Amino acid sequence: MQTNTNTDLLAFLKLFGAGDAAPKLAQRLQLVLTNPTEYATKFAEELAERGIEAAIPAQELRDLALLDALLSEDLAVECDWQETAGDMLSSLNYVLARQGKPLLAEVPDLGTDDEIGPEQLDLVQDTLEPLGLALVQFSLDGDSYPLGLVALDQTEGLAMRARQLGFKLHTW
Repeated sequence: MQTNTNTDLLAFLKLFGAGDAAPKLAQRLQLVLTNPTEYATKFAEELAERGIEAAIPAQELRDLALLDALLSEDLAVECDWQETAGDMLSSLNYVLARQGKPLLAEVPDLGTDDEIGPEQLDLVQDTLEPLGLALVQFSLDGDSYPLGLVALDQTEGLAMRARQLGFKLHTW
């Protein structure tokens, strides 16, 4: 059973550190959850920038709406699959800055000796975990890793709320 209340969306978005932007983002996500066709029309230009000009499955549209909403407030980043863990951590500093949290120390050589790919995400999480942070990967088909950050002790609640609201994401 999906719950689509504004209160649920606000609580969900606050886990990402949305703060004052949460009501605006919740309104946007409420639209995709209740009227995907209207959402696709309203955000057609944004979808076209991603190369989406025809109808897509509702699940994919919901997940994309979540990512784009968070990206619009610098609460998520998209990292190329060829980036090293150090590059990804550097990008995640934008999210931490927006969340008002301390920035990560630059580690440009982290992951340079390892194969490029999903293993880099494990290295990122290994760096975040001692700081009480958890990496979130949003569902998106493509050659990038859409990423966000939440408090480590919030991952179970985040996953539960995401399922209840109808979003797909992965936490470490």
